Amino acid sequence: MKTQDTTALRSDSNAADISRKAFLKTAGSVALFAALGITLPGCGSEDAENIMGPDPEEPPSQDTGISISGNTITIDLTKDDTSSLATSGAWALIAAAQTLVVNVEGTFRAFTSVCTHSGCDRQWNYSNQLFTCTCHGSRFNNRGEVVQGPATRDLTEFSVTRNNNVVTIQK
Repeated sequence: MKTQDTTALRSDSNAADISRKAFLKTAGSVALFAALGITLPGCGSEDAENIMGPDPEEPPSQDTGISISGNTITIDLTKDDTSSLATSGAWALIAAAQTLVVNVEGTFRAFTSVCTHSGCDRQWNYSNQLFTCTCHGSRFNNRGEVVQGPATRDLTEFSVTRNNNVVTIQK
């Protein structure tokens, strides 16, 4: 009667298990990266630069009329990109400075764009004299006061001065 060497069989079996584990680990990683590669481009937007500001690594291609130096933001209302702010009811999100600016009947007001509810800072709308943080629906009037939660604290207001066509915000 012939006996079989079970040590060799176990060894071959373990080798197959290791290969299977390695295969599944690699296949799982590849599937994950493939799925992310397919879905992440869908998260982008052609308007992303308008909301988030220019890429900080890339030099500006033109003078937008907004300059930021430390805690000071300067807006030149004579520039094409900012001239609409001279109109009452106009507003802007200056994402690079986390600042909201609104023209209320010729008086400029500026607030932090960091919502006091959960810290969202780039998801804002303004209509009917109300800022709306679209992350969770908090609403603030044009004085930065909460008018609808879930936020419970007002937006921090910044000092604003206007000298002819130049608006200066001091954070």
